[in-house]
Amino acid sequence: MYKATRDFIRDRQPFARYAVKQVSVQQVGGGEAGNVYMNAHRRIDRERNIKIVSGWLVRPHDKALNQTEIVQHWWNVDAVARTYFDVSPEAGRDCEYVLDMDLAEYGIRNFDSPADNVCQAILLSNGRYTMVDRIFGELFYKPIDNLETAALFKKVI
Repeated sequence: MYKATRDFIRDRQPFARYAVKQVSVQQVGGGEAGNVYMNAHRRIDRERNIKIVSGWLVRPHDKALNQTEIVQHWWNVDAVARTYFDVSPEAGRDCEYVLDMDLAEYGIRNFDSPADNVCQAILLSNGRYTMVDRIFGELFYKPIDNLETAALFKKVI
């Protein structure tokens, strides 16, 4: 497990009702690039007990920039087999998946489109977090003091 993954889980868990944890995910592909939420949503199958889950992809630490990118992501769980799978093609093979179901619960409860309202990513550098959001194609950065669920849904303008 990456150090950034351990640190992120430690810092996020106090603000989450459900366990924030690293999970093993099989990358199966077949989805559409740039459309992670809809890729996972299309795979929901109530008869087979396939559900959508929310969380993060922790990328390897970038030594040149001295930061780790933690990208918000959606994938699926086969609740019967208790296995996770991801159909989105752009998920990196060197990423670690962190399950964070509070994102889905909060997003569904408060927004018509939860995936469009959660921040795009978080940067971790020197123990500090910066929220990253894309608005009208432009990236915006906002330092955040903690990883409270509601704060991760505020658009940076």
